[in-house]
Amino acid sequence: MRLRLRWLPLLLLLMSGPVLAINPDGFAARLAEARKDVETLTDSLSQLKDDLRAKERALDNQAAELATQTRQEELRLEQLNQTLTRQAEARAAAVAGSAAVVPAVAESIVSLRAGVAAGLPFRQAERLGELDTLQAALESGASTPREVASRLWSFVEDERRLASQSALDRQIITLNGQEVLADVARLGMVSLYYRTDQGELGRAVREGEGWRYEPVTDEAARLQLVDLFDALSKQVRVGFFTIPAAIPEVTP
Repeated sequence: MRLRLRWLPLLLLLMSGPVLAINPDGFAARLAEARKDVETLTDSLSQLKDDLRAKERALDNQAAELATQTRQEELRLEQLNQTLTRQAEARAAAVAGSAAVVPAVAESIVSLRAGVAAGLPFRQAERLGELDTLQAALESGASTPREVASRLWSFVEDERRLASQSALDRQIITLNGQEVLADVARLGMVSLYYRTDQGELGRAVREGEGWRYEPVTDEAARLQLVDLFDALSKQVRVGFFTIPAAIPEVTP
């Protein structure tokens, strides 16, 4: 009887064998499916990392371009301040006589013309035309040097307001070789964006010594511009705006 009891656990184990047995085919299928899930998650994680790196590079590029544009605008403001100083000197010189004012006024007109020509293409023709009118009045004697100096002072004040304000306006721009009347969103004198009546969106981009108008096709960037134009149309002139200053399109 004792011998039989010794073999009882072994007998029970053999009897339970079919219950504890593992199906090799089912286990292999589950293992293959688990491996496939791991590979899919790995690919997704890799793609996510690539997307994040692309966005980081885009933001770095945007920050660099905005920094460059800001430095250029700071330089332009410095030139405007220098012009204001010369204007103050011109006014002081006017006390001594009109003849002494002419060189200072003429120099200021030349300096301002260079700044407008090199700056953001916002109503450039009109602003340059105003300076040409002042130059002609000074040279022909149609206005006294003091009168020209006073009008030039007003022009400088207008330029300072343009640099410090954001606004929505309309002007003629050149797209694909054709002149088009479009809405333009101006952020100070740093950035200029356009929206045509057909819904085309884009921005002014410096090219060599001039500017060109570049369409914005990235959907996220277009939505940013839609929000910007909407805010400016509602007279929202201060606040934080996300703008597609230099975000490159990423092709998957």
